Amino acid sequence: MALDRGWLNIAKRHYLRLLHTSEGSRAMPSHRQIDTNPLFCYTSGRWLWNEREQLEARYRRFDVPSLQQAACQAIGANKCMSFKKIGEGNYNKAYRLEMEDGQKIIAKVPHPNAGPRVLTTASEVATMEFALTVLNLPVPRVLAWSATDQNPVQAEYIIMEEAGGSQLHEVWQNLPLRRKCDIIREFVGIESKLLSVSFENVGASSAEYLKSVARREIEWISAHASPQEPSETPWQYTSPQQKSPEAHTVLLEKFLAAIPYITPKDPELVSPRLWHPDFHAGNVYIDDQDRISCIIDWQGVWATPVFIGANPPLLLDYGIDMLMKLPENFKALDDITKDKLKYQVSQSILIHTYEESTVEKNPLMYKVMHHPHGQTLKQLEAFVGSTWDNCLFPLEECLIRVESEWSHFGTNEPCPYHFSVEEIQQHDEEAGSFNKSQELWKELQGVLTDEGYASNEGFSKAVEILRDLREFGLSGLEGEERRSFDKETRWVANLRSR
Repeated sequence: MALDRGWLNIAKRHYLRLLHTSEGSRAMPSHRQIDTNPLFCYTSGRWLWNEREQLEARYRRFDVPSLQQAACQAIGANKCMSFKKIGEGNYNKAYRLEMEDGQKIIAKVPHPNAGPRVLTTASEVATMEFALTVLNLPVPRVLAWSATDQNPVQAEYIIMEEAGGSQLHEVWQNLPLRRKCDIIREFVGIESKLLSVSFENVGASSAEYLKSVARREIEWISAHASPQEPSETPWQYTSPQQKSPEAHTVLLEKFLAAIPYITPKDPELVSPRLWHPDFHAGNVYIDDQDRISCIIDWQGVWATPVFIGANPPLLLDYGIDMLMKLPENFKALDDITKDKLKYQVSQSILIHTYEESTVEKNPLMYKVMHHPHGQTLKQLEAFVGSTWDNCLFPLEECLIRVESEWSHFGTNEPCPYHFSVEEIQQHDEEAGSFNKSQELWKELQGVLTDEGYASNEGFSKAVEILRDLREFGLSGLEGEERRSFDKETRWVANLRSR
């Protein structure tokens, strides 16, 4: 991937805010000695900054023989012959155990960053049981589990059946379009089951939920946020107001005031229903008949107001312009254009299939997708809960949009907050920089994330890109500013490709 000089100039001016403590180190934190056994360490990728903290958050040691024994007891086996790590994500590691009699099962161990201990594991097990027995969804059966580390394994764990079939992401590209359409229809059926049960009698209302998110952030910022120490990410746009706790609180109070008026009035849209936010091709297995055989990774499943949580499958690219058939001059086009058009048509047909099936089988989901302010409300909920750690600008953008579209929210009351002409002008001046930041990370998609993560395969390319950014940054500076920038970014020059 080549970044032209325009991108580098954008990066130099807006994103070269490097953390002095990152140093690109691959070592673990010095205050805690941790072994490098790949069974316990994160090994699927690297971070180009803050790597020590990232690896620490994903390191979990446990007693392997005790986990093997627990697995044997769960299925009545005598001996575990093979124990291998087969995968890991941000919050868990998965291991395959093969027994003396040939049985194969999966064990999951959560990372320290997975969430509140006890509650995280207990919730996942309960959710899987509910999905399997009540919703009749294809979910692995839990065989044994512990929600505490006060056991011989010395860690929380879940032991479950192994998913049968092939991961969808491994075969999706080679499937005929007709088969893909069949699978999309199955997705609709699964989504319909997830949304079939309302939990409105066992929790807070959607308005109270939204208020609780905002109040939580206000309380945390008031108690812990330092005006001098917000979280900053290298090469990530940061608002001028980002270091001001007061600026965050002011926007959060605006959101709180608007909640009673912008929350949908339709009782179905605000009812809390179950949703699987990671329902992507890596978590779906299909059998040899190309039918969905298993859905995994239930840790992040939540009961959420429908208008916030429900989204179309990640397999569908809603960013395309719909095109239902190839143009008449298709054969005369170059291969690159042909591939783009074939993708566009294929995605258009899949989207049409999804929406047509959704109307028939899952009208609630169709209602969510066509709610006039659906995306704004989803974005508000997402941005409200992370302004200090991420960026303040997107929340302000949403709130300005809500005020400008206030008459469309179906209320006779005036908007309870107001942005002045000066505030909007300042926001508009920021918009160009923020949008360029988003475009930069979109350009780097698949190579480097805004947290500095790169896969093992893409690490060398990510290092090359950072070095290019550094060199171009240096080329535009002189004197003390150049010396300071050189010192702060020297760790980039010292990064090794492997």
